Amino acid sequence: MKKFFLGMESELYIIEETAKGYVGTSHLEGTQPVRVAVDPQNQDRIYCATYGHGLWKSEDGGAHWKAIGKVSPYHEAPAGDGIRSAHLTFVAVHPYRKRNGNSVVYAGTEPAALYCSEDNGEHWKEFKDIQTLPSKNNWQFPPRPYTHHIRWVTPSYADENKLGVSVEFGAFIRTEDHGATWQDRPFQSPLDTHVLLAHPHAPGRLYAACGDGLISQGNSYAESNDDGETWEYKSEGLEAHPYLYNMTLHPEDSNDRLAAASKHAREAHHSSLYSTIYRKQGSEPWRELSEGLPCEGAFIHVLAADPIEAGTFYAMNNYGLYQWKKGTSKWKKIEVNWKEKFLNEHPSALVIRG
Repeated sequence: MKKFFLGMESELYIIEETAKGYVGTSHLEGTQPVRVAVDPQNQDRIYCATYGHGLWKSEDGGAHWKAIGKVSPYHEAPAGDGIRSAHLTFVAVHPYRKRNGNSVVYAGTEPAALYCSEDNGEHWKEFKDIQTLPSKNNWQFPPRPYTHHIRWVTPSYADENKLGVSVEFGAFIRTEDHGATWQDRPFQSPLDTHVLLAHPHAPGRLYAACGDGLISQGNSYAESNDDGETWEYKSEGLEAHPYLYNMTLHPEDSNDRLAAASKHAREAHHSSLYSTIYRKQGSEPWRELSEGLPCEGAFIHVLAADPIEAGTFYAMNNYGLYQWKKGTSKWKKIEVNWKEKFLNEHPSALVIRG
């Protein structure tokens, strides 16, 4: 049975698939979860990044949680530098890199800083050289221009030492030696990458869903085939909704992408809400795939691919969780107890554990 982890503004809402339907339970209330990551070696080990309340970990599939990564209190033995900011903006687990049998974990914060753990989140090391990159002078998050944050961290399927990192707003940066040295933003790389993905069937390829389409026409979506050294924009079909904010990939087809789109950041996050979904298969233009979704009044959708049923996708917004299955023509709402307060909350994360 599948388990869905939904990051809402007020809590982490976990939906479990049962023989009698879907059951939802509340966790980490009041913490504003923004990202969730599952350890591929142990799917009961879940990490949750929260904005303002630090990083959390569960060892029992989400039933119980403990705070991790904080700088040691004065009465405890030093445990390294820890994660200095409680404003976590990203967490991910490397799909295959291990140290001492443990999956390597990454955590990003606001202000932009990136950390790594090789012992399941007990100790953390900062990639400090990121702070010396020349482009840092231009990093700023538009709603709060006095700061910036790590938006996405993407390990390469071609080389475990390669990482691509998105800083919102201002840069795509990368390392080829797992953080020993960093390369600043390449020529024509996206400035505002909201989601940065890789695919195991296309080693070396990166997929970027961007806000750049609002700055430069045609720059809504980009791909790289060399781990971010060079980029090509492939935005045909997105002219009506050039602002991309979320994305997922078909787990078995590296040329099948779904992206959440809106006309502008205002429609995606603030006033006059309207959000839709597009799909790009192969070299075809992007095509809208929104029938059955509550586009009007919806915060921009958060997307995920089903880890068991290849070709099945999910979209989550303030109205609920929706499923699109191969061979169907529209999205179908998952019947679960949807709290009334969620109708006014901006969703941030959707992860599915098989």
